[in-house]
Amino acid sequence: MTRNVSARSPQQRARRSGALRRSVVGAAVVLMAATAIGGCASGHSQKGGGESQQIIVHVTNDLAPPSDVTVYAVSQDGIRRLLGDVPPNKDRALKVPNNIFPGTSFRIVAERTGGRAIASQPITANSGTQMIDWDLQTNAVWFPETGD
Repeated sequence: MTRNVSARSPQQRARRSGALRRSVVGAAVVLMAATAIGGCASGHSQKGGGESQQIIVHVTNDLAPPSDVTVYAVSQDGIRRLLGDVPPNKDRALKVPNNIFPGTSFRIVAERTGGRAIASQPITANSGTQMIDWDLQTNAVWFPETGD
């Protein structure tokens, strides 16, 4: 009975251990990068002494002709933050992301499907809970009292 045993040269063994070493190092680098990104994403603190604000936008989509709209909060420097969609002849309460800080000015923009966008007047965020009502047909914005 004969066996086929491959005779590996020292060069073949070195190549094989080098490939293993590179894959282990690569996996370690990916793990460290993922940890660093996760730390950055959750390590930011709120401005303004830690008091969190919540801005709720109540959008009434009563446009004529009826059309779906996608609603954004747009900062003065043009950064758009998606708030959500509102179907025709419906209303929705949408939350503005907490990274709009008190004293920051922004507009609410509703983009129609295949139509022109509607932009609100400038709104200045304040601390605490803020409620904004926005009627798209008249482009009227008002600020009802909240129970704070």
